[in-house]
Amino acid sequence: MMHVLIILALALILLALVWRGAIHVDASFPWLLAILVLGFLSTSEAFVAWVAARLGILYPPIAIVLLTIFVILALITALLIGYSQLRQRQLQIIRYLVAKDLAEQERRLRGVG
Repeated sequence: MMHVLIILALALILLALVWRGAIHVDASFPWLLAILVLGFLSTSEAFVAWVAARLGILYPPIAIVLLTIFVILALITALLIGYSQLRQRQLQIIRYLVAKDLAEQERRLRGVG
């Protein structure tokens, strides 16, 4: 029963962070889904044994650890892709603003001179 409470506590903490505005909903949904799915599936001995058998792992709990690491790396990669896209968009906006500012400065210099 304690494992279910831990899973629910982690999910509630994540939801509280979303509610307070510390993280955005679109970034938190994959994490919430991973917490719930991996959390509840890892409580099933049959599932843990099945994953270990499919991966050829002799000690079944390690299968869940490896599966969790894989999910975390996948989520980090997805967030990194989003960050990279935002950074690229930011650079485009900066270039646009600099070009606009330079054009305005040139226009003022030609008007004065």
